[in-house]
Amino acid sequence: MGEIFISYANEDRKRAKTLAEALEREGWSVWWDRRILPGKTFDEVIDTALAGAKCVVVLWSKSSAASNWVRAEASEGARRGILVPVLIEEVAIPFGFRQLQIADLRNWQGSQPHSEYESLLKAILEKIGQPPGTTPKEGVEIQAPEEFTNSIGMKFVLIPAGTFVMGSPPDEEDRDDDEEQHEVTISKPFYLQTTQVTPRQWKRIMKDNPSHFKKRGDDCPVESVSWDDAQAFMSKLNKVEGGKKYRLPTEAEWEYACRAGSTTRFCFGDDEAELREYAWYVDNSEGTTHPVGHKEPNAWDLYDMHGNVYEWCQDWYGDYPTGHVTDPTGAASGLLRVLRGGSWGDDAWYVRSAYRNWSSPGFRYDLIGFRLARDS
Repeated sequence: MGEIFISYANEDRKRAKTLAEALEREGWSVWWDRRILPGKTFDEVIDTALAGAKCVVVLWSKSSAASNWVRAEASEGARRGILVPVLIEEVAIPFGFRQLQIADLRNWQGSQPHSEYESLLKAILEKIGQPPGTTPKEGVEIQAPEEFTNSIGMKFVLIPAGTFVMGSPPDEEDRDDDEEQHEVTISKPFYLQTTQVTPRQWKRIMKDNPSHFKKRGDDCPVESVSWDDAQAFMSKLNKVEGGKKYRLPTEAEWEYACRAGSTTRFCFGDDEAELREYAWYVDNSEGTTHPVGHKEPNAWDLYDMHGNVYEWCQDWYGDYPTGHVTDPTGAASGLLRVLRGGSWGDDAWYVRSAYRNWSSPGFRYDLIGFRLARDS
């Protein structure tokens, strides 16, 4: 399957072929041929190709604007934030897609230099990055989108690069001894899921629901998942979407994102009285998980960084380094993986931004879930 999915009406097949061949010459893989092999159904092939695409290019014409199939494919691309519209014929764009900037290729024949084709390339670069083994074209600046939604409905926001002080000061209330302060630089932007992974998302990939609190519904955090379980989930999700995209955040990335520029006990300040506005913890959870994204987010639009469920990090647990470090990844080896954020069953001091917990990679408990990261 291709990185780029071209959505078009059958009447525009020749134009789709011309564009697909041009994009393949740029170095991308493109799915556009709708001929179905024996033993496959049209729905199966389209669904698989669309789910694995990083960018959906829709060719608007009179035929495609009237096609329910094309509208449905374009809607999926728009929902995931990966739609790039192209005009190949004078037509009124369907109402729901008029807000997007469109590349006008009505006069483009496939080979000659064309400013609108260059605009299309830039739009695709911003969605999926440079093709493997190529170098950026002169004058084309690649910018990662501020947010995106993937094929199973996970929303991600771009976390900027930066430097912060990790850990807690000696006078912080309820501080633990393993929270020694040290300066950390996160050298590259990365994406972080805005919420914890839910059973709805888990079931799309794993086809089951391991959660203890199943009766709470599919929009609470998935829990009772081990670090190993999270790795299995990501491996399968990466196969669905192509490549090795998704991973757990490092412990440093997690605390950097949780703090979102703050230096206090919690992302919003030090006043514990405000915590119930941001977190599900022992004082307000009533002994169970709650739907994700219903409390206040932090300054970077991340929800439930305090409470609801603990979140696995990629790192082995170990002592913090001394002095300034860049992109730390934890201990080189160990027996315990890092957990962060506290849970519905914890007192306030466990959900502090600096609090560290840990467990063995195979441990499952109804206090533990995870959220995904991805490189930009």
